Amino acid sequence: MNPPAVGEAEQRFESIDLAALTRADRYKILTGAVIPRPIAFVTSLGPGGIVNAAPFSQFVILAVDPGLLGFSVGPRPGGSDAKDTLVNVQRAGEFVINMVPEGWEQRVQQASEEYPPDVSEADLLGFATLPSRRIATPRLAGSKIQFECTLDQVLQFGDAPNHLVVGRIVEMHVAEGLTQNCRIDARAYAPVARIGGRNYVRLGDIVEV
Repeated sequence: MNPPAVGEAEQRFESIDLAALTRADRYKILTGAVIPRPIAFVTSLGPGGIVNAAPFSQFVILAVDPGLLGFSVGPRPGGSDAKDTLVNVQRAGEFVINMVPEGWEQRVQQASEEYPPDVSEADLLGFATLPSRRIATPRLAGSKIQFECTLDQVLQFGDAPNHLVVGRIVEMHVAEGLTQNCRIDARAYAPVARIGGRNYVRLGDIVEV
């Protein structure tokens, strides 16, 4: 085992008991610590075909055999009703994950606000849509990578609770020029990620090792 670098052994730490914090403070410190987080900008179909669009930054690849993606849906602030995305996905059994490109930060933040189920964030915030190939839920034009998903399962965690939505990728769309031999050009892709608070980051230095 390599010895700590000079100065690391003298570093001081503050110990934090998460159980002693309020839920709001736990959210702030955890989402400020686990960064950067990719953003799943999820489109789903609401009543009457309303296109709901909402961002989720607890988002991860769960498996590649088959391709499974997961995003966590937290409780609605100040209420016990499920968020529109969760309701829509469980009813329709499908959704699209649209990756967030540079320049969408402000509109994505606005899409995270609470709107009635009969309001389409895609229409309200000026997102053009594209038809999907395998499912009814549309994709967002301008997103460089989109995943058409069918619902695999929903798992519940925590006391609040949070719901982990697991989607099976049935079709992936990648903007022309981003891939070569299944390798994605990260600089050309340049997705936006989330850090703490209402803050976002863009792709910076790439370190090859």
